[in-house]
This record gives sequence, structure tokens and C-alpha cells, in this order.
Amino acid sequence: MVRMDPKALRRLHVVADGVLVALGWLGAYGLRHALDDVLGAPINPFGSYWRALPLIVLPWLTSCWLFGIYRSGRMRTPGDEIQALFRGVALGLLVVSSISFFFREFQFGRFVVLASAGINLVLQGGSRWVFHRIGQNLRRSGAHDVPVLIVGTGIAAIRLLQKLQDHPETGYRVDGFLDDSDDPDRKDVAGRPILGRIGDIRAVAIERGIQEIFVAAPSLGHTQMLSLVLECEDLGLTFRVVTNLFEVLTAGTPIDLVGDLPLVRLGRDAEHPFYGPLKRAMDIGGALCGLLLAAPIALWCAARIRATSAGPAIFTHERVGRNGRIFRMVKFRTMHRGTAASAVAPRAESDSRVTEYGRWLRATSLDELPQLINVLRGEMSLVGPRPEMPFIVESYHEWQRRRLAVKPGITGLWQILGRKDLPMHENLQYDFYYIRNRSLSLDLSILLRTVGAVLSRRGAF
Repeated sequence: MVRMDPKALRRLHVVADGVLVALGWLGAYGLRHALDDVLGAPINPFGSYWRALPLIVLPWLTSCWLFGIYRSGRMRTPGDEIQALFRGVALGLLVVSSISFFFREFQFGRFVVLASAGINLVLQGGSRWVFHRIGQNLRRSGAHDVPVLIVGTGIAAIRLLQKLQDHPETGYRVDGFLDDSDDPDRKDVAGRPILGRIGDIRAVAIERGIQEIFVAAPSLGHTQMLSLVLECEDLGLTFRVVTNLFEVLTAGTPIDLVGDLPLVRLGRDAEHPFYGPLKRAMDIGGALCGLLLAAPIALWCAARIRATSAGPAIFTHERVGRNGRIFRMVKFRTMHRGTAASAVAPRAESDSRVTEYGRWLRATSLDELPQLINVLRGEMSLVGPRPEMPFIVESYHEWQRRRLAVKPGITGLWQILGRKDLPMHENLQYDFYYIRNRSLSLDLSILLRTVGAVLSRRGAF
């Protein structure tokens, strides 16, 4: 496989887009010419369109560059790519229209101008997809990893490390952590070394050639944070801060201004009056369809459980539902009979409590099929926070009890974005984000993404 430098890849992308823009422009003329008889009027001569080609291609590429189409896609989502492409094509269309207006000698046909925009949207969309995938594969190979440091060693820092490991296409290599912990025995975190204290950032960054700093220490004081920012600016390092719990809780909340002082209004806006009934209708319809379609699979799973291990096929367990109401959650049994009911859920594939067949059920999430019965009963929803065990809820602080404001769900943000190698109660920020931003569109999005997460078996054990 040829190793290509990312900068060379971007230059190749620009050249390819230049060719495609030219083809789109000439193709639009050819299409209009082919429709002469249909439209009842011939298009003006080809020469003016050919002569204008440099005036079309160069401004078009410039507009795409201005909207960031050719920037590194390291942290970009497909949505970001599509938005940048639409803005670039829209500005390109405006530029072509302006050329037609100011240079009267060209006399571009309106059909050609509009058709070229549509053709270029398709051609450049394909080009962007191809080069985006090439860039991802290049970064996934590790050939051009960016060395980074993580400031902090807590849950936020570990989750960040796991996310970067889960997405090698971002191309970040975590060299280690910086932390002010006084624990002399702690030399590493999740296999990555602790390279020093936060104050050592300059020496460590220079020694290891660090290019970016990720701060994942919510307890870091404002003075220390400002010092870090200035240090990174002095070293020419990119500086990123991991969103903390407070920012997640206030996402999407309105902000009032008293003079120039921003005040965040906590307290969720009133729920749309149709949301509850529509969500319940979606739950009933989804649960009924799921039970009918999955009945043969469920019967087969139950038979296999009984045949491969001692004990019943169905396992019921007390969980805490909406407003603290206790209910019996139904699942397929995946652990050996006699396992303590209050034990924490398995967080590793090698957990000895899980049966051999149960391991497969958990990996495919088929063990949760019977929970559709809980959905029909109204104890659970298809989408919501995970139902927690009573003894854990008893230890909740008051702010943590807010996750009991909605029905628990079979799936939710934690299942598609979180990690099962962290305890359920350490993924609470996903539940709070869902509670504050819940809507039918978010529910449908989570359900669709759950299908992908189940098929990939990501984080399931």
C-alpha cells in the first residue's frame, strides 16, 4: 500500500475537484445542447463557455476552500462535510452568476449555470466521500498519527482515551497523561504512562513532540486552566477541553443576559403535550412488532438456554422505574444459577459468572428481547435511561435521582455512545443529556443507531 502524506492527499483532492468542476460545466453545456429540440431554442456557441472555463473553475475551488472542504477531516462528521459542500456549491453558483452578470460577452444560459451547480454537487459529493474515506484509512493505518497528551486521569480522561482508541480514523496517538495526583504507586492509566504533573507540560510536550493537548480534568481551577491555555499557545499546540457534566446538563438550555453577564436557566422547558402519547404509541407498536417478529428467535434462545445450563430460561430482577417505582425486569438468563442478584453487571468478556451461551446472547443483545414485555406493561420504554438496581439508587445524590424522571428504556444514549467496561452509574451524563433533550426525532435516531451498535457488537459483553 502506498503511503501518502495528508498534505499531498489534500492537493490531489483540489486537483481532482478542479477536473470535476470543469467536467460539470462542460457537461451542463452538453446537456443543454442535447435538449435544443425539446426546449425549442438552440444554446449559444460553445466558444464562450470554453473561454470562461478558468473563470469558473478557479473561483469555484476558492469558494470550496473558504468553506473548509479541503481541511483535515480528522474530527469532522458526515454532517459537517455535507454542510460545507452545500455552502461551497452555493457560493460557487453565486460566483458563476456574477461572472455572467459582469462579463456580458459570455452570455451564459441560465440552464447551464443551474445544471452545472447540480452536476457539481453530485460530482464533488462523490469526490469528497472518496477522499474522506482515503483519509480515514490513512489515519487508521497509524502512518501519520498525531501525538497527544491528556491532562487528567479520572473517568473523563479514561473515557476520552477509550473513544480515541475506538476511532482510529481520527489519527490521534495518546502518548500519556499529566496529573497532579500524589499517589506514588500510580504509574499508568489504562496502559498509558503518567508522564508527569500538569506543570511539566512544556518539558513533556517538547521532549515527545506533542502536537495537541486534551484537557479532561473537570476539577481543574480557572487559574490553572488559563495557565495551560497560555502555555499551549506559546508552544503552538492545539488545545481541546472535554465537555464536562455541567456543560452536558446545560446543553440546549436558554441563556439570559444581565448586562454582559450570562445566566444559564436550568430547569427544563415544558414537554410538548403530544410527546408523551406519541411516545407511548411508538412503544406499544414497536414492542408488538418486535415480539411478533422475534418470537421464533426467542423460542430458540429459550430452548438453547435450558439445554446448555441448569436453571430457567427467563430471569427477572427488581429494577427502579419512573419516579422510583419498583418493577420486575424480564431478561433471558445469561449467568449461572446461584449468581448473586445484587451483583454488578459483567464488564469483561472473561467474567466467569456468564455461561458460554449467555456470552453469545449478551454479545448480540438478544438477552434483552423479553424486556419488550416490560414495555407493553408500561414499566419501560423502547428508549430511555437504563433501569438501575435499587441498592444503587439508594446511594444516589439528589441530583442523580433526576434520571428517574422518565421511564427507563431498553436502549438509550449510553448503549450507543457509552462503554460497558465502565459501570452503568458512571455513564449518567448520557442519561441527563437524553432527559433534557428528549424528542421523538432523538428517540428514532437512537433506535436506528442501536441497530448498528448491535450488529457491530461494539462494547457488548
